[in-house]
Amino acid sequence: SRDTHHLRPSSPSYPQSTMAMASDSELAAAGLAGVVAGALTFVSAVDARTLTALATEGDEVTLRKFFPVWWPAGRDLMAPLLLATGAAHAAAYRSTRKPLWMGTGAAIFGIIPYTAFILGEDIAALRRADSDEVCSTARRFSLLHQPRMVVALLAFGASLVALRRS
Repeated sequence: SRDTHHLRPSSPSYPQSTMAMASDSELAAAGLAGVVAGALTFVSAVDARTLTALATEGDEVTLRKFFPVWWPAGRDLMAPLLLATGAAHAAAYRSTRKPLWMGTGAAIFGIIPYTAFILGEDIAALRRADSDEVCSTARRFSLLHQPRMVVALLAFGASLVALRRS
């Protein structure tokens, strides 16, 4: 049999942490913030660049076919994900009373009205795909998408900071 009694929690080989473990609600909030940041980074780095390339080439035909299919799929992922992430951050605040959780949750939740009010007109025009300005609208949409990624990445980073115990 193996002799393992020497690895007791109080021994130097098994250092005892003085740092408390993050709560489940904090881990869920930070994890979901990471999913949001990853999804929006992918859209900015891949999808928006693809839309911009098609627009730069003047490929209205592809843009008119692609966007009306692409946008609902993205919306159907992001809307519940953003709502769940905002709720998880509120739960993390409720369990810890750390104001940073409310800030990160508000930042992530704020992506919803930004999308509706700042990107909404372009989204509607690209979904209809009946405008003569499809290419310029796609370029503007891609450019205005970038702040969503930046906010998500900053909120995710702040969520990781919030996991630390003081």
